[in-house]
Amino acid sequence: MKLDSLKVVYWYSMVSAVAAGAVLFAYLGFIAALLGSILVMPLTHFILVLVARVDEEASPYLKLSEQIAAMGILLFLPLLILNGILPALLVFIGFAHVALLFQTHDYRRLYIGLAVGFTALIAGAVESKSGVYLFFFLAYAVTISITLGYAYIEPLSNNRSQWNPLDQLRAAAWLIGVALVIYLIVPRFPAGNVGAIPGSDHFYENQAWEQEANQPHGGDAEESPARSLLRELAEKFDREGSDRRPDRTADRPSAESPFRYRGFDYEMDIDNPDDQGDRFSNAIVAHVRADRPLYLRARIFDRFDGLRWYSSAQQLSKLKLSRGEIALQPSTLASADRVTEHYEVFIEHDLGDYIPAAAVPLKVNFPATVMGMDAFGQLHSPGALRNGTAYAVESLRTYHQGRTFAETDYVELPNFTQLPKDLDPRISRLAEQVTDPHDNQFTKALALEQHLRNNYDYDFDSIFNSQQHTPLSRFLFETRKGHCEYFASALAIMLRTQGIPSRLVTGFSATNQNPLTGYYDIYALDGHAWVEAYVDGIGWLELEPTAYYDGPALDNETLSADQINDYVERQLRLQQAMGDSDLNLESVMTALWQTGYILFTWVGAYLKLFLLNTWPWLTGIGAILLCLWMVWPQIAPRWHAYRIRRRLLSAAGVSADEAVASHLQAIDDLLRNAGYRRPAGLTIEKMLDRLAALEIPLHADKISREFNHLNYSDHRIEVDLAHYGQIFESLYSLGHAGLRQRIHDMQ
Repeated sequence: MKLDSLKVVYWYSMVSAVAAGAVLFAYLGFIAALLGSILVMPLTHFILVLVARVDEEASPYLKLSEQIAAMGILLFLPLLILNGILPALLVFIGFAHVALLFQTHDYRRLYIGLAVGFTALIAGAVESKSGVYLFFFLAYAVTISITLGYAYIEPLSNNRSQWNPLDQLRAAAWLIGVALVIYLIVPRFPAGNVGAIPGSDHFYENQAWEQEANQPHGGDAEESPARSLLRELAEKFDREGSDRRPDRTADRPSAESPFRYRGFDYEMDIDNPDDQGDRFSNAIVAHVRADRPLYLRARIFDRFDGLRWYSSAQQLSKLKLSRGEIALQPSTLASADRVTEHYEVFIEHDLGDYIPAAAVPLKVNFPATVMGMDAFGQLHSPGALRNGTAYAVESLRTYHQGRTFAETDYVELPNFTQLPKDLDPRISRLAEQVTDPHDNQFTKALALEQHLRNNYDYDFDSIFNSQQHTPLSRFLFETRKGHCEYFASALAIMLRTQGIPSRLVTGFSATNQNPLTGYYDIYALDGHAWVEAYVDGIGWLELEPTAYYDGPALDNETLSADQINDYVERQLRLQQAMGDSDLNLESVMTALWQTGYILFTWVGAYLKLFLLNTWPWLTGIGAILLCLWMVWPQIAPRWHAYRIRRRLLSAAGVSADEAVASHLQAIDDLLRNAGYRRPAGLTIEKMLDRLAALEIPLHADKISREFNHLNYSDHRIEVDLAHYGQIFESLYSLGHAGLRQRIHDMQ
């Protein structure tokens, strides 16, 4: 049937705009989604109106449609190689949808177009990093329900009243429910894509770095760049000593990060590591797609003067990338104690030149021609990372007795055991007291970690209450509360007092998984400090002394009630930490939005958890209900006939006229159940004639006289109910199918 309804065209254009906006939101953000929707709606409407004006058989747009479809096919393969399967698929779907628009002369192609749009919506949900994407699902459900309603009604009649608002709401509610379930259970692709850098908005180059990367390096060819630099650093310390402040090298990028957390610089004052308060904001810094929670390292510090940490690894080895990819170490086969992690990082806030990555990076896909690596194995970009940068990393995690280790090799540096000159002797005595029951480095390190986690409290306010003097003694013996830099510094120094090499690490805690999107949300507050201690014969043990942080788990993350509650609790703590800002309209609206989003996430996540945990039962119940729905037309009439008979048999001990009325009503109900509709005003005589036509034995004259006498005479008569019962039983004995067939033959 020809598509000539302006209502259908309008709402179909709305559906297309919502689908396009959803996909653009998933990849490019809200502004792109808004502009895309504004562009797609009039364009779709214009094309459909244009196509409706021409005859399908002689359409001048058929050739154009084929060319657009061919262009989509040609773009698919290169996009698959460069950007991965989903972006390539979505571009192909977009071209296919436009090509289909130029052929949408009838409702059949309109339904195909709706299916194409829904496919794009699902594909966008896989990539979406925000729970706000669900609102696009809901908008799509509403618009498509209205479109389908008009697509059904308009060909029948132009009278809108035939599809009342209640029907519209019912259809929309049903589709919203289906859309919600689909969004919550749609699987997200695992981290890692098909041989490509995840779609990044920026590419980084540095000609000076590239020239240096092309120059031959001294030392063992089999030795990694980081280990070579570490050996050079150790030799330099042997010659010059390690207690002087390191000089910044001249090859450092001049661009500074607008995200001013000093823990990512080469020096960090633990009393005031966040001098501009950037870390204490509710801004999203990055999203991470990974199978497990991770700690992403940004900087490693080795020397401490009592108040300030310094990193000696400031010289970089330049590494050339081949098509954005570099293998830093040979890939290792997975085993019970060595696990390879694949993950993708999407930067959402301008950062410094450091490339956050979990230990130990084996392979990196990064949008650059060259990158740097310092002596501690940390990665650096040729320029400060900008919002929209995306990269993928493959890292190796080593496990021992349920704990995670970073690098397994060790180059001795005096700074790893260096202590401040004016160290409070009480710190050494406390460390010795805690570790005294233990006889090896591994258990001593764990004992010190647990001592800090169990006996000290995390305190946001300590960031802003700088004492401007050596803080460790005050933290350990007086206030017993502080921020993560206090905890990490205390643990690192206590380890060193026991002869255990240690270093302080800063980076991001990617442990806050959004239960709706599956991505790990990294907020500014997730800038963090922890400790690595070297255990002889095993490697650098990752230690988390701050009780506020749980550290990365060893197993894959699966959605659970605890995870949902942890996510919501963390969001509430973030909101509470930001609650001291000036009271104005913007802050109130922001707080309301955040509260609403937290509530929405909590409800949606629990619904998702319910669906994931009960899907076998729900599938079984759904299959049973589907079977019942299919057989119900056969079962229901028989069940109704049985109930009619039971009701008649239970009507005992009533007057004669009531008994006759009950029998006649039961006969009428039985006939109606079999498909016969008695005309209004039908007399008893006409009714008996129809029963006779059904070949039912009856005493028509006797029944007619009794009925008329009971209804129109004041004299009582004897009524023989056996005649009425015989008629009912004769009808009932035919069965539903037999009675229905006789009624059909009679009519």
